[in-house]
Amino acid sequence: PPSVMLRSTRFGLNALVAQGRRGMASEPHRLADALGGAKVTLPCPVFGVGGRYASALYVSAIKANALDKVSAELKVFKDAYESQADLKRFIKDPTLKRKTKAEAMTQIMKNSDQVLKNFTGVMCDNGRMDQIDIVMSEFTRLMNAHNKQVFATVTTVYPLSAADSEAVREALQGFVKPDETLNIEQVIDKEILGGMVCAVGDKRIDLSVLSRVKELQRAMESAIA
Repeated sequence: PPSVMLRSTRFGLNALVAQGRRGMASEPHRLADALGGAKVTLPCPVFGVGGRYASALYVSAIKANALDKVSAELKVFKDAYESQADLKRFIKDPTLKRKTKAEAMTQIMKNSDQVLKNFTGVMCDNGRMDQIDIVMSEFTRLMNAHNKQVFATVTTVYPLSAADSEAVREALQGFVKPDETLNIEQVIDKEILGGMVCAVGDKRIDLSVLSRVKELQRAMESAIA
C-alpha cells in the first residue's frame, strides 16, 4: 500500500542520515544507500546536521535518477523561503507541532518530485525543519562540487582593472582542478585598507593591509610582553 511504501522510504532516508552521522568527515565519503544498497561517493565533504540531511537528499535523488529535478525544485523552494518572511517564520517557529509543519509542507511540496516530498516529510517528522536553510546551503555545496563548479571571492578596496582581474584569475586557477570551472565574485570592502583577500572554496589567502597591520600589532605586543 502507498502508506507502507512511504513509511519504508522515510525509514531509508533516516537510515542515510544515521550513516552520515557515523562518518561525515571522511573524504571522499561513501554512503551506503539504504534505499537500495548501492554506494554513492559524495563530491565533497559535508558536516553537521545540515550536512547529514543534505547528503541523504543527494544520495536519494541520485538513486531515483532525479538529481537535476530535485536540485531545481529545491532552488525554487529556497527562493521562496528567502523572499517570503511568513514562510520562513512558520518553518522556524519552535512552538508549532511537527504534525502541523508536516501537513503544511505536504501542501507546499505537493507538485514536487517524490524524493523531495519524502525528504521534507522526514525533516518534519524529525523536528529538523528549522535547519532547512543550512541543509539547502550544504546541498548547494554538494551540487556545485557535483557540477565541478568552484566559487571564489576576491575582496579589494577598489574595483580591479581588467588586467588585474585577469592576473588574479590566472593565479587562482592554480587552486582548482583542470576539469573544474572557476567562478569569481569581486567584493569591495574599504575596511581591509588595501591589498586583497581571496577565498577559493575552503581556502583563504589574506594579502590585505589590515592583516599586516594586525601582524605588526601582535609582534609589538609580544616584544613588550
